[in-house]
Amino acid sequence: MNAALTLDSFLAEAMNFTPDSRLELAERLVASVPTNTEIEAAQIEEVTRRMEDVHSGKMKLISGEDALRQVREAVLGRA
Repeated sequence: MNAALTLDSFLAEAMNFTPDSRLELAERLVASVPTNTEIEAAQIEEVTRRMEDVHSGKMKLISGEDALRQVREAVLGRA
């Protein structure tokens, strides 16, 4: 990185970009970071297992509204 261009000055400049350009920049930055293949493989395995549980009937899906209600009940003790 150019010594004259600090992270803070780059961020300040990037904040002048359009929202679409900032989103594209963020996507490119995230894509440029190496992933941990062990963690990624474990995440894929977990998602696959959960999908199989749903398809087999072992697990039932609930609506987002019901999920939020259950969380409120668990956290706040009320609906």
